[in-house]
Amino acid sequence: MPHSPDPEPTPRPAVEVDVARSGGVAGITRRWSAQPGEDEASEWLSLIDRCPWDETGHLGRGDDSPGGTSDRAPVPDGFTWRIRATCADAEAREAELLDDQLTGAWRELVEAVRDWSRRSGRR
Repeated sequence: MPHSPDPEPTPRPAVEVDVARSGGVAGITRRWSAQPGEDEASEWLSLIDRCPWDETGHLGRGDDSPGGTSDRAPVPDGFTWRIRATCADAEAREAELLDDQLTGAWRELVEAVRDWSRRSGRR
């Protein structure tokens, strides 16, 4: 019986960004994801690097997370945003933000992920 070669593993994307928005009046979680190719990776890496990852904490946990968000509870009917960016072999970066914190580079990153997700037909 002939031996068929093992299929090549699917290459891991150079950049992957996942966004989840939860809360709101209905309490529904929506998710978007972007896995741009190598040709777009430098643009995405630049956008990811502009976000202040070290200034965010974890909401409502009461810990000493940086960024001063540990003492803030989510606003009733407001959204909480969870963002995770993975770049090649680097450790993943994660942030948890309230609606009013989704400004500047954070908003640009989230909008880029949502646009990419819509264009690619992935949600």
